[in-house]
Amino acid sequence: MRYELKVAAVLMAHSVTWPLALPAVFAYRSFGSERFFDFSAKLLSLLPGRIGQLVRASFYMQTLNDCHYDIAVGFGSFFSHPSAEVGRCVGIGSFSIIGTAKLGDDVMVASRVSVLSGKYHHGGGRRGRRIRSNVLELQTVHIGDGSWLGEGCLVMADVGRHCIVSAGSVVTKAVPDEATAIGNPARSLRYADKPEAAAM
Repeated sequence: MRYELKVAAVLMAHSVTWPLALPAVFAYRSFGSERFFDFSAKLLSLLPGRIGQLVRASFYMQTLNDCHYDIAVGFGSFFSHPSAEVGRCVGIGSFSIIGTAKLGDDVMVASRVSVLSGKYHHGGGRRGRRIRSNVLELQTVHIGDGSWLGEGCLVMADVGRHCIVSAGSVVTKAVPDEATAIGNPARSLRYADKPEAAAM
């Protein structure tokens, strides 16, 4: 779909999504409650096809800290916190969950990817302590411009620009620019470009 047509379609979708977006924004900004946002994001994640993508783009434009028209969020995928930020031309596959992340321009996210809100959601705490009693601690995970998060990976630390996170990898430490993260826990590798073959 051409960009101009998508902008018009997303704006038209505002007429459908505003009854969900308005109370979600009001509850979050006035009382710090994310419950209505969470309910609406999960509900809209179940709309299939192109219509579902347009409706989700409309909802997130109105509710996230920053989001552009050209976001594409697949079936069953959703943002779990309205504090997330999304750059231009971001694509997210099916059944992915994005936490308090900041996605740069041209980021591609495969299916079944989880971008957590840092590594210490429940504050750690000493052994034997009840997890529910720990203070919730959310951190912003940055995914740099042009990076690709492969199928089923788990990301809980920053990923640099133009990186690849291999399928099934678990990122627990920051990945530098132009690196490939592989394994569990992921290690960062750099591959030098192969020289072009000499002309015959």
